[in-house]
Amino acid sequence: MTSYSIRNLPLFPLEVVLFPGSLLPLHIFEERYKTLVNECIQQNKEFGINYVNAARMSPVGCSAILKKVVKEHGDGRKDIIVEGKSRYTVKHLVESTAPYFVAKVSYFNDREEELDDILRRHTIELYNRFVEAAFKGTVPKVPEGSPEMVISFVLVQKAGLELKERQELLTLKSENERLTLLSRHFESTLPLVASQEEHKRLVLNDGYLSPT
Repeated sequence: MTSYSIRNLPLFPLEVVLFPGSLLPLHIFEERYKTLVNECIQQNKEFGINYVNAARMSPVGCSAILKKVVKEHGDGRKDIIVEGKSRYTVKHLVESTAPYFVAKVSYFNDREEELDDILRRHTIELYNRFVEAAFKGTVPKVPEGSPEMVISFVLVQKAGLELKERQELLTLKSENERLTLLSRHFESTLPLVASQEEHKRLVLNDGYLSPT
């Protein structure tokens, strides 16, 4: 069973993809999301981030917790950092008196499988070559023996994938499938990193804070 709980969750639809374990800076300026963030601060509660494209919200999202308020502006705007926690699927929106969306969501984990360690090590090796070429040492490499069980969610943050590709990876319920997608991406992209300015622009503007 991959689903482990169903609950109501406040939603913050955005043109970003949040991953479990990733740190994402956000600028909060809409009144309804100022309210949401203030409630999260006061009640220590989670909210969900769902990728929005062309006014359409993807059903699979990732819950977030507030890690840090970086700056508070005089008009109530905030610069914050959130951390991704758990993936879920939106079942349906629910009626609420809150000014923001609230949905009934079903959380899920990966399906059970044997991890392909050769694929894992190969993908990490490709990632390290990629970040060295793209970031020139400003993004740390990942040790091949990293203790992270779900390393794909670390690697994807600085992989330079398009938003739709990031969302696809978030949706997959197999670490082996995510690693396969990433390794193919690195293999096809590595020869181009040094020569394509557009690709370098995409990589350098991914939005995530560097994995540590």
